[in-house]
Amino acid sequence: MHGISARKATHRRRDPIESALRRPPVVVDQGISELRYLILTQGLSNDPDKDFCTYRSYVWCILLKVSPTQSKDYLSLIHRGASPAYSKIRNDTFRTLTTDILFQRRVSETSLIRILNALAWKRWDRYHSRHKQQHQQQNQTSKAGRGSRLHNLHQRSYTQSDISSMSSSSYVGEDDNISVSELYVQGLNVLAAPFLYACASETQAFALFDTYIHTCCPLYVKPMLDGVHLGLKLLDTSLKIIDPTLYSHLKGKLLTAELYGFASVLTMSACTPPLNEVLVLWDFLIAFGPHMNILAVIAQLLIIRDSLLASQSPMTLLRTFPPLQAKKVITLAVSFVPRLPEELYDLLVRHTYDETVSDRIKSL
Repeated sequence: MHGISARKATHRRRDPIESALRRPPVVVDQGISELRYLILTQGLSNDPDKDFCTYRSYVWCILLKVSPTQSKDYLSLIHRGASPAYSKIRNDTFRTLTTDILFQRRVSETSLIRILNALAWKRWDRYHSRHKQQHQQQNQTSKAGRGSRLHNLHQRSYTQSDISSMSSSSYVGEDDNISVSELYVQGLNVLAAPFLYACASETQAFALFDTYIHTCCPLYVKPMLDGVHLGLKLLDTSLKIIDPTLYSHLKGKLLTAELYGFASVLTMSACTPPLNEVLVLWDFLIAFGPHMNILAVIAQLLIIRDSLLASQSPMTLLRTFPPLQAKKVITLAVSFVPRLPEELYDLLVRHTYDETVSDRIKSL
C-alpha cells in the first residue's frame, strides 16, 4: 500500500493542453481553435523531471496538419548523398546556436547537416518538377497552335518558310544548372534548430520543418529572401504607428529594420537566446501565424525602449538583442494588433506567402 501511495503522490497532473490532446474534438476546427486559445492563455508545460515539454512536437503537428511521416521517405533523401548545396550547408551548421548549451547537448551537428541536406534534395525535386510542368504546358500550347494553323492552311496561302517554321518545335530541355540558392538560403540552419530540438526523431523534425517553411512562410526561403525584406519594411511601418517616438529616434540615427532587425525577422526570432524561450514564442507563432514575429520583434524593442531612447548610439544595444522573454513579448505583440489599420494588418498576414502584395508593401 505504501508503494501505491508513493506512486500516486509523484504522479504529475496533466495540464489543460495535454487534456485537450487526449480528448478527440467533435469538430476539428473547433478543437484547433481551443488549442490555440490554450497556447495563448496557458502555454505548454515542461516535464519537471526533464525540464522539457515532451508533447510540444505533437502540438506542432496538429497545428501544421502534419501527419505521421514514413521514415523511408526521409531516409531515401539522405541516401542520395551530398546535395549541390552541401558545402554551403557545412559552412553554416557548425555556427548554429553555439552558445545554447541545451541545444548543443541534444542536437548534433550531424543531424542538422542531414536534415538540411535532405531539404536541399527535396527542393531540387520540387524545382525540376515545376520546370517539367512548365515545359509540358509550353509543348501543349505549341502543339495546339500548330494544329490550329494546319487546320486553316486551306484558308490562305503560305510560303515554304512559313511551313518549315510550323514543323519545327522549339522545345527547351530541363535545366540542370539549378542555382544553389534555390536549394539552401541563409537562415535555414537556425530555422531547423527548434524543430530538431523539440522533436523525438529527425523524421518528425524534417516533416514539420519542411511543412512550416514551404506552407507558412515560403517567401522567406526564396533565393533573394523576398519575404524577409517585405517583413522588414512592414516592421518599420508598424513601429511608426505603434511607437512614433521610438521610430523617429531610430530613424534619426539612420537605423531602419534592415540594419537591426534582419536576423530576428529571418529566423523568426530563433537567433535570440535562450532556446527554451524561443520554443514558447514558436508555440505562439505556429498557432497564430509567422507574421506575428514582426510584432514580436517590435515588442523586443519596446522592452528596452527607455535604454534605446537614452542612447546616442542605439545600434550598440541592437547588435545583440537582450535575452528573449517570450510571454512578455507575446502579450505585447497581441496588444499591437488592434492598433494597426486593417489594410496594414492584412499585408502583414500575407507577406510571408503571397507574392501579389509585394508592390503594395514596397510603396508604404
